[in-house]
Amino acid sequence: MPALAPHRDTLDEFVDCINGAGDDGVDTVVLSRLLAEDVVIHGPFGDEPVSGRDTVVETIRSVNKLSSDDTYMEVLSGDTHHAAHFRLQVADAAVNGIFFVLMDADGRIAEVSIFYRTVPDGVALQRAMAIAQGWHPWELRTNDE
Repeated sequence: MPALAPHRDTLDEFVDCINGAGDDGVDTVVLSRLLAEDVVIHGPFGDEPVSGRDTVVETIRSVNKLSSDDTYMEVLSGDTHHAAHFRLQVADAAVNGIFFVLMDADGRIAEVSIFYRTVPDGVALQRAMAIAQGWHPWELRTNDE
């Protein structure tokens, strides 16, 4: 059996922080403690990665406050990374996804790649977040247009 990546407890605590968010949003003190100072998130927020602890905390807090459902359901561990399966709904758009995490040597979240499906709902979700955050909104284009 392969060895599992260290620091799974960090991701478990992250999941508890998001799932335990109340009307005031996520606990930014806890969230800040879990993130590396130079954390980077590659994902569905905009055209460029989100980087730096303060910016990432604010982005996660903002997404959580915009959502009617931001639930992490399961933590998965491999030999180099951990991941968490989540459901996120903003306005009428809902996605299921994976929060794919690499920890630093100190057990903090250093790099995240976010993947979700379906594409149409993902684009709609990004548009709703972009309007609220002042980001460039995505547009879904198909061959039928």
